[in-house]
Amino acid sequence: MRLPYANFQGTIGQMLRPFPQYNSVGDPFGNVGQSNYNALQLSVIKTASNGLTLNANYTLSKALADTNGGRTAYSWQREKSPSNGDQTHVFNGLVVYELPFGKGRAIAPTNRAVSAIVSGWRVSGITRLQSDIPLGTIAGACNAPLTGNCFTNYNSAFSGNVRINGDWGDGDIRNTGTAPAYIDRTAFASPAAFTFGDTPPSGALGLRQPRMVNQDAGVRRDFQIRENLRLGFQCDAFNIFNHVRFGGINTNITNANFGKVTSQVNTPRVIQFALRIEF
Repeated sequence: MRLPYANFQGTIGQMLRPFPQYNSVGDPFGNVGQSNYNALQLSVIKTASNGLTLNANYTLSKALADTNGGRTAYSWQREKSPSNGDQTHVFNGLVVYELPFGKGRAIAPTNRAVSAIVSGWRVSGITRLQSDIPLGTIAGACNAPLTGNCFTNYNSAFSGNVRINGDWGDGDIRNTGTAPAYIDRTAFASPAAFTFGDTPPSGALGLRQPRMVNQDAGVRRDFQIRENLRLGFQCDAFNIFNHVRFGGINTNITNANFGKVTSQVNTPRVIQFALRIEF
């Protein structure tokens, strides 16, 4: 049977490939961008002594990248701006403290009932404080060939503070019809036809997402029932102060929800209890 000419040509072409079992070759992990990170890191560690364990660290940093998106199909990887993960300040603290009550401790109640109640307790806490990360591209309406992300222009006639209506989440954000916007739309404008906007890929006018503040706490006590049997009771509270971190901030000036908070990005307060038997 004779093969059609086109199929015959395709078969010969495939046979001449170094690796004919592959139809094509891609480069999904190519070097398409650069980033740099500089930081000052400090830590304080106190090993367990007198019932106290402490571990705290602080980072002052700056992260820049050219992979945050670009205004054209040819230049996106060459525009450096604050990285999407840039956080100037990060603090983490862990403390565990065994209360100084009970036999052999600094405070030993003479009353057996009081001693049984206050002895053996251990409290702990984890504190996390993180400054805000840059807001993403301020987008608009573009009419230009080979546009990457549609970057807006700075409005040269704008003056004043681009942040309006107080802190993120102030006011009634539940009613989508009247929810306040926290970014002044008039600070930006869509670029003219066949031009590209001049705002950066991230952090235009210093705009950043809400910061993170979180406090977890726990309390634990072990009850020695007999030599080889112990009962542990523990209570943990996550985000104990129920601090809300808002997000989902719309950054397209052509959208009715521009500058509005649309979601919560952290978990509300959670409290859990646990019993543990060790034998």
